[in-house]
Order: sequence, then C-alpha cells, then structure tokens
Amino acid sequence: MILLRLISWPYARKHLLRCLMTMAGIVLGVGVFVGMHTANKSVMAAFNQTIDRIAGAAQLQVTAGDAGFDEDILDKIRQIPEVQAAAPVIEATVSTGQNNLLILGVDMLGDRSIRNYDLEGDDAIDDPLVFLAQPDSLMVTKKFAEEQNLAVNSKLPMRTMQGDQVFTVRGIMKPGGLASAFGGDLAVMDIYAAQKMFGRGRKFDRIDIALEEGTSLDAATRAIQTLLGAGFQVEPPSSRGQQFESTSRMYALASNITSMFALFIGMFIIYNTFAIAVTERRSEIGILRALGATRGQIRALFLAESAVSGLVGTAVGVAFGILLARAMAGYIGGLLTDIYGVAQTQGDLTLDPLLIGVAVGMGLATGLVAAVIPARSAAGVDPVKALQKGGFQSLGEGENRARRRWALAFGVGALVAFAFGRQGFITYVGFVLAVLAAVLLSPAMAYWLARGLRPIWARLRPVEGALAADSLIQSPRRTSGTIAALMLSLALVISLGGLARASYDSLAEWMRIALNPDFFVTTAESLSSRSFVFPGSLADGLRGIEGVDEVQPVRSVRVMVKNAPIMVIALDVSFVSRRVKLPAVEGNADEMYRLASEEKGVIVSENFARLHDAHMGEVLEIPAPGGFLRLPIVGVVNDFSDQQGTLLLNRSLYLRYWHDDSVNVFRVYVMPSADPAQVRQRILTTFGGQQRLFVLTNREVREFITRLTDQWFGLTNVQTAVAVLVAILGIVNALTVSITDRRRELGVLQAVGGLRNQIRHTIWLEAIAIGIIGVVLGLALGAVQLFYSVEIARRDLVGIGIAYEYPFQTALVLIPVILGAAFLASLGPAESAVRGSLIEALEYE
Repeated sequence: MILLRLISWPYARKHLLRCLMTMAGIVLGVGVFVGMHTANKSVMAAFNQTIDRIAGAAQLQVTAGDAGFDEDILDKIRQIPEVQAAAPVIEATVSTGQNNLLILGVDMLGDRSIRNYDLEGDDAIDDPLVFLAQPDSLMVTKKFAEEQNLAVNSKLPMRTMQGDQVFTVRGIMKPGGLASAFGGDLAVMDIYAAQKMFGRGRKFDRIDIALEEGTSLDAATRAIQTLLGAGFQVEPPSSRGQQFESTSRMYALASNITSMFALFIGMFIIYNTFAIAVTERRSEIGILRALGATRGQIRALFLAESAVSGLVGTAVGVAFGILLARAMAGYIGGLLTDIYGVAQTQGDLTLDPLLIGVAVGMGLATGLVAAVIPARSAAGVDPVKALQKGGFQSLGEGENRARRRWALAFGVGALVAFAFGRQGFITYVGFVLAVLAAVLLSPAMAYWLARGLRPIWARLRPVEGALAADSLIQSPRRTSGTIAALMLSLALVISLGGLARASYDSLAEWMRIALNPDFFVTTAESLSSRSFVFPGSLADGLRGIEGVDEVQPVRSVRVMVKNAPIMVIALDVSFVSRRVKLPAVEGNADEMYRLASEEKGVIVSENFARLHDAHMGEVLEIPAPGGFLRLPIVGVVNDFSDQQGTLLLNRSLYLRYWHDDSVNVFRVYVMPSADPAQVRQRILTTFGGQQRLFVLTNREVREFITRLTDQWFGLTNVQTAVAVLVAILGIVNALTVSITDRRRELGVLQAVGGLRNQIRHTIWLEAIAIGIIGVVLGLALGAVQLFYSVEIARRDLVGIGIAYEYPFQTALVLIPVILGAAFLASLGPAESAVRGSLIEALEYE
C-alpha cells in the first residue's frame, strides 16, 4: 500500500486522462454484460410480478394458447370437487396514445373470490350487478386516472372491434395489489363486453382457479388436466413467465459475445498502457531495485495497480450497465407486448448480487491478466541499465518461437473446427481458437506488413517515412497490443456487418416471395398486435368489395410445442402453393403443399427445425382444445414470421381442432384492372366505421419488418464507434511508448538539423502505418469470424440458413474512418515529441 501511495498514485495523477481511457474496455465490457442481463432479469421479474398481482388468490390457471377456448369449459371446471372458485379472464393490451393499457375482462359475479378490487370514494361499486348492467363500465387505477385526468363517471373513448366506443369510469382502484400490476396502467371491464371489444366471440383467454383448503396442487392439476384432456395447460400462474424467457435469449447471447469481446479488447489496451508505464518509469524501477526492492515486490506493485484499475473500471462499468439496463428493459418489455402479445411494462430494475459479483470478477481478471507480461518485464529490469540515461530496453523481446508454436496449434485447431463447424459446441471452440491464433500471430504479421510498407513510406517521404517504418520493424511488439486491439474491434464490426447484410438479403428475398399481397387488412397499425381479432365472416365482406380479386384469411396463435411457444399459422395451404409457394429447404415443394392441404402433414419453418431439432418425417404433437394433433413434418421452408419458428397448418384443420374462426390478418389481392388506392379507400369506407380495421400496403408492411430488423442489428453502429475509440486510444498509447523509447533518437535528429515538421511527419506516418496494419489484419480476421458468427446465428439465434456474405461496403467505410482516427490520435504525441527537452534527450550514461 505504501508503494501504491508513494509511487503509483503520483504517476496516475500525472497521466489521469490516459488512465481513465485505459479503463474504457473494462467499462464497456462490464457495462454491456451487466446492462443486458439486468434488463432481461428486470423485465421477467416485472412480468412475473404483474402475473402474480393479476392472479390474486388464483393457484392454477387454465389456458389453451392464444386461441382461447369455449365458454362451456368454465362449467366443467366448476364441477370439480377440488375447485373452490373459477373465474374466466380476457387479457389484452391497447394503446392509449402515450403508453399501453392492460385491460382485464372479468366476471364480476365470481371474480371477487379471486381478486380484490379496493375502490376509492363514496361511489364505490358495492353491487357487481350495477357494473354488469352497464356494459360500458370500466374500472381504472388511481395512477391511470390521475395521468389521464379521469374521475368517476368520466368518459374514455376506445377504438374496438365494434367501432369507436365510449366507456364510462365507474370505479377507481386504490394503489397497491392488483392496481399496481403493469405499472398501474390497468383497467377492468366486464368479460362479456371484453369479448365484443376484442373480437373474442364466445371464448375466454384463460380461467383462474382457487382450490379448496387443504387440496394438493398436484392432485388438483391432475384432476383438471384429466377432465379437459389434451390442448389445455393447467399450471400455476408463475409458469407463464417461463414460456417467454426464450424471447430475451438471443439478446443475452449476443450481449455475452459483445461484452467478452469488449473485455478482450480492453485487455490489450491495459497491456499497452502498462507497457508504457514500465518504459516511462524505468528509472523509478531502477531506484526501487537499488534501494532493495525485490523483483516480487516490483511485480506485485504493477499487478496491484492493475487490480485497482480493474476495480475502478468495473465500478464505472456496473453504473453504466445499470443505465443501459433501464433503456433496454423498456425495449425488451415493448418486444414482449408488441410482438409476443404479452402484457409488460417497465418497472424497477432487479439487481442480482450474483450477477454483479460475476461482473466484478470479470473486470478484475481482465486487468490482472493484461498486466502480467508488463509486470514481469518490470520485475526483470536491470537496475544499473535502468538508471543510465538512454539505457532503455526494448519491450517484450524473446519467446517468439514458443508464441508461434502456440499460434500454429491454435490455427490448426481453428481449421479443424472450421471443417466441422456445424457440429454443436465445436463452432464456439473454433471461434475462440481462431481469435487466439490471430492474437498470437499479430506481432509477426505486423512486422511483415511494416516491412512491406517501408518502400512505400520511403518513396512518399524518404526520411520521415523510412524512420516511421523502421520504428515498427525494429520493435513490433511495442505496438502489438494496439494492433491486436484494433484488429479485434474491426473483426467484430465486420462480423456484425456481414451478419446484418446477409440477414437483410435473406429477409428481402423472403418478403419478395411471401409478402406479395397488395394489402394487409389488420386490427392494428402493424402486424404484431395480438389483442384484437377479426371474425372469419369478414372475409366474405372483403371479397364483395369492387376491385378485390382474392382474399386469404390468416390466423396465427402460439401453442406449446417441444416446450417452447411456437407460432401456428393457419391458412389455406393450396392458396399458398398457388399464390406464394415458398421454396422448400427440405422436401419436395409440390408434395409438401399437397400433403398439407390434404391435412396429412405440417410444414415447418427452417428456424423451428434447427432451433428445436425437428426433422423431416418426425411426428409433431400439437396441443389443441380439440385434442392432440399429431402430424408428420412433410416439408421445411424458409420463413421469418417468428423467432422461435412457425408451423403451417391448413385452415380447415385448425377450425376443427381449435373451434376458432377468428382471423388476425386478411391478405388482399387486387384485380389487375383495378386502382389499388381506390380499392383501399372502399375497404376503409365500408368497414372502417363499423369496427377496428387498418389497411396496410405491401410497402408499409415491408418497411415495418425492416424497422424491426434494424433493432436486432443496432449494435453494429455501436461497435463501429468502439472500433474508432480503440483506434484512437491504442494509437495514442503506442506512440507514447514509441516516443519514450526513441527519445534519444529523436533528439539526435533535431540536433543534426531535423525540423520539427519532419519529426511530426515521422510520428504521423507511424500512426497511419499502425492504422493500416490494424485495418488489414482486422478485415482478414473479420472474414474468419464472420463464418463462425453465421454458424452461431444459424444454430443458436435465428435458426435461418444465412448465407456467408462479406460486407465490402462496411469495410470501405471503415478504412478512411480508422486511418483518420489514427492521424488524429498522432497529433498529441507528435507535439509532445517536438516540444521535449533536447538536452535531456541527448543525455547518455
């Protein structure tokens, strides 16, 4: 501690900015790790909290996927001896303009045995019959009422499946309990009014059950499940959250890869900074050694400094991660609400002590590992030479042969993994080995690239260019940390850019084939809303519109298949084979469409097959209220409709097993001779005033899907910014080492008549050379990393067979950006070199 206070702290204060920038890698890596995982945990915790508060006294819930089930199921459940109370529920979210409002449709006559409605004021609803007698009744929370300036008897307009309706606030719930669910943005209405409002027909979404006292939960579950049969899920309310944890899995895995890379890059930044410290403080080290300090004490001093830097960087990273988590929690919550139809709002962040502990360990380990080599170099300083003026030692010499042997071994391992890259965990092993091999070889590759640049630099500037290139050639390991960090940053940018480019191309091809109707008639401004549905009878009305050639109703619901919420898309398969005809990834296209239209099989998406290990010919068990539907997989197609995968069923089969004729979207084709704009206006004029209805053009739907895709790949721009930051930081550090190491050489140049501008040009050219070498190695490593990224995405993230496509456009943008950053980074060190003391630089022994 004494050495830290007397030796390390004054040095840190003198170079405070450099010390702070050194921790950028740790801050970014820890921040991304903490932010993403905290956001995921917070969203799921808030979701589960909402479920618990809505559930009230319910111990079990009966569901049957998104499609719901007929009302007569309620009477069957109430007859079971173990059931004390059973209350039907309809749950959906609507937009209020500013945020989402969760609406619960309940049966007020039986629901108070499950949930407590604690109302305010003298106008509290004591008799539920009063509430039921007026179907426009609505109860809202105090929080929502205050935000919307509502009071008892206030009017609240909503656009429903019955057209624009005005509801009356007949009760305001006190804060706490049910009223605090969904962040207080909650309203309660009569379940039969909710059926009309949301287009449910005579169906319920679920039934909440309270058991008789002393009844075993397992026994009651078995009794209810036996009575209802296949197609119904009987589970505790908390199990609902488990079904949607896979929603954030992709973000968690992507954030893990990004944070690990950021920490790895930060490791090289710290290495370079401590290499600078060893060079600049060589005299200090010599004095300490002359006064009796042992090599172990010198090594411990530098490792202690690294540990402190790691802890400070980790602390800042955790704080940054918490800020990031708050933003990401709102995003992921919106994803659950809008895409998966799961009610969710942003709540308080859930901080996991174990997660924070892991982050602290990661940051500390990164700092210590990065400082091992500089600490060993410091411990090996010869005190006699260290106290000599001009007696600087070159950093990191020796051990080249062993390093190259390891690099060769890692490279061979990466090639083997490349050959078997589609075999499970081998992909990740190959990814790590390829990166390690590149890192170990970066000094040698930098050396040979610098030799290749020397003739070019010498031709451009005979003196300055030759000196700049010679500086890199004579001490390749001096800049190896900077070049490795820059290489890794650019490789990550290329990998993400290539993944995004290939995904966009695959998506565009799918949209060209699958999204070919002129119009999509939906219940919301996008295709993602799942709260409202159309009656199937609307299809005939649309077909009667002048200019409409064909109308195809599509119903999509989520059901649990292979322990995951999978989207079942029900439509006329013969229509798909005629109008759309997605090409077969596996199987014969004509055969699979024929079998599916004859109800003899199911067509699955490629991502379902890969993510859930499904194969051609495998018989899937699809739970439905009408019993288990067992169908073989007759074909695999490329489909981007859902992250977890999709199953394509013939609509007649769906109607028979789910007893549900509702529709999410109508695909409308216009006659060639008709004006699409006029047809759209006729649809809106005929049906827009009667019910909730939107007519989206083909272009609007494609733009919506593209915007969603942009959100998945938003990290690409962030990583580009990180790469530029790494370039600036790393090159500043490398040039500082170079100038310190070459102070006598630069002094001699000035003494023999070298101009200040010539010194500046030498430093500038050295920086640009570092940038060029880093770009060349980064673009090359990015090509390899992109292969593994495509394989990881194909197998573990999206399940789609994305083509390998190198992002040349991204690479062309990176080259001037990085070289420009390198030049800017050299300005400060160049001025430091020309303004140093000439007499001090020329002192020798």
